[in-house]
Amino acid sequence: MCDGQAGGTAAGRPSRRAVIGSAAVVGAAALGAVGVPGRALAAPERGRADGARTRLVLLGTAGGPVPIAERSGISSAVVVGDRTYLFDAGRGSTGQYVRAGLPLKSLRAVFVTHLHADHTADLFNYLMLAQASPDGDALVPPVEVFGPGPAGAMGPPFAGPRPVPDVNPDNPTPGLKDLINGSLNANAYTFNIYGREGATPIHPESILKLTEIDVSRTGADALKNRAPRIRPFTVFEDDRIRVQATLGAHGLVFPAFGFRCETPDGVITFSGDTAYHENIIELAHRSDVLVHEAVSVDYYKDKNQNEAFIEHLKEAHTDVTQVGDVARRADAGKLVLSHLGPAKPSMVPDRTWYQGARKSYRGPVVVGNDLVTVPLRGKRG
Repeated sequence: MCDGQAGGTAAGRPSRRAVIGSAAVVGAAALGAVGVPGRALAAPERGRADGARTRLVLLGTAGGPVPIAERSGISSAVVVGDRTYLFDAGRGSTGQYVRAGLPLKSLRAVFVTHLHADHTADLFNYLMLAQASPDGDALVPPVEVFGPGPAGAMGPPFAGPRPVPDVNPDNPTPGLKDLINGSLNANAYTFNIYGREGATPIHPESILKLTEIDVSRTGADALKNRAPRIRPFTVFEDDRIRVQATLGAHGLVFPAFGFRCETPDGVITFSGDTAYHENIIELAHRSDVLVHEAVSVDYYKDKNQNEAFIEHLKEAHTDVTQVGDVARRADAGKLVLSHLGPAKPSMVPDRTWYQGARKSYRGPVVVGNDLVTVPLRGKRG
């Protein structure tokens, strides 16, 4: 397997069968504001938003790992012309990608905010299921994938001793490369059969180019300071977009990233999973669209959830009444609520999410639902 390292240390030597990983991306620890001007956009709509060169497509808007019928797992696509850039790949992402009318051959890069399963459940499916198609719509290599390296250490539980032993105690904090290589090895039989049957025209190792984002120069660490104040740093750039990252505060998770996607028609920022944090406010400065996670702490309190879980919500997520303040301080043009927890409309209806965010933000608010599209159509005034 490919031995990616966390914290910016030198990458280990990959074995012959490893997926090839690119050089790590390094972020600067200096503080400072992002001075990129935002841009304007039209109202959200379901479907393809015909006529918009650049658009945000919400593939899945549910928070948490539990499958529900009303919303798919967290995943979003930024489409710029004939190219697609994916942000997280939660449960059902591959099916939603196709339902949204996005060609597999248009996928150029994937950005993973963190390695919780509800953000990665379908990540390997893009490699395993999207290589060959009767109509020729298949992944075009290389598809670049950016995400966290190994955390290197595991913080203590919120309350009391661990109730169960760690899984894989020899490697309890695997990173992006471990995730993909382990999945590749576990599915070797499928790929080998496909290859013999002529169903896969190229070797799966040649499709993905993996980069574990290096945070070694930020002063962050997995135990004492998982989200210090840092300046956003560039992780990817081509002739269509530039993507910057920062660190969010997601409880025990390290690292947890937010991403800023700058396009010719506007700026879209994804908070990732995070508590209220200055890093995300800076990352989202003058964004046209801020896609921010939201939880309802009051809902869980009313259901008499235990104190450890409530503490987890406060340290790892942003209450919907705080999300509007993030958007207001960032001067975001539009706020899109996603990664909703709880995600069932019968538990928290869309109107309640909307009202919570509007308490401190007067701009447009969109309560995220699957396959909603937000077009970007030009510069902000």
